[in-house]
Amino acid sequence: MGYSSTLFKKSNVALAPGLSPQGEATSFEGCLLRANPTQESLEQLSDQQDETPILMLNFLRFRPRGDSTIYSLYAEQAKPEVAKVRSFIGYYGQVLVDLPTELGFDEHWDGIVIPVYHRRDSYLSMQQSPQYQLALPYRSAGTSRRLLYPLIDNQNLYKASHSIKEFDNSRKGIEVNPGEIYVAELLQFTDDGRCLYQMETEEVSEFLSNVGASVELSVDTELPVLSEQQWDHFVLTRFPSKQAMIDLYNDDNWKSSQQQRQKGLKNSLYIATIAIALPD
Repeated sequence: MGYSSTLFKKSNVALAPGLSPQGEATSFEGCLLRANPTQESLEQLSDQQDETPILMLNFLRFRPRGDSTIYSLYAEQAKPEVAKVRSFIGYYGQVLVDLPTELGFDEHWDGIVIPVYHRRDSYLSMQQSPQYQLALPYRSAGTSRRLLYPLIDNQNLYKASHSIKEFDNSRKGIEVNPGEIYVAELLQFTDDGRCLYQMETEEVSEFLSNVGASVELSVDTELPVLSEQQWDHFVLTRFPSKQAMIDLYNDDNWKSSQQQRQKGLKNSLYIATIAIALPD
């Protein structure tokens, strides 16, 4: 499958498909490579088996920082084409940037959006739409960095409240309430790290339950479409309030469990977001 838009041109940077350059852009091409998938990465996605629904995890760093005005023009213009492939939003949140640094949250992002696609081909066919491609300059102008990862139901680490199949069948995303905080985690395991990490998940679930929190999603990644590095698993955890999250993260028992989980990880990325309810 070819992708005719110039935003999907082949990359001149020697990186594996789906991986984007690290650091800040110093050229126009560098800006595009940090905000848009390449032709190779979309072809890599098209080569995957296409028998199940997927989520497309988006981490967004707006240009200018913290201001989604330009990006919103992309979302508005792309909306009719998104509707044609019957995609919808599973979760949308704004990143919190006023948290104590010792909690360890990454503040290099501004927003997270997780659309649901019935199949990979739904997403890929949208990329081919001339009307959809007219919206892409707004996305390129409105974001200085994106992370874009397909997520699939597979070997869940936690007993989560939702699955991708459930989203697809019900055509409904997560129902959010005012004041709720959702922590998004990307995990990269060591060689035997998944087993080490999973040994702690039952205790983690008890800690969460004690403060009224719950794991909403626990899903595996596929190959990246746009990311600075490889990731293996994604977890989305709901907290009833910011204070409930802060109190738990400051708890000594939680910290001890976190240290044990870290033994199974090569890398991790945590961002805290405030849920934004979307109109029906």
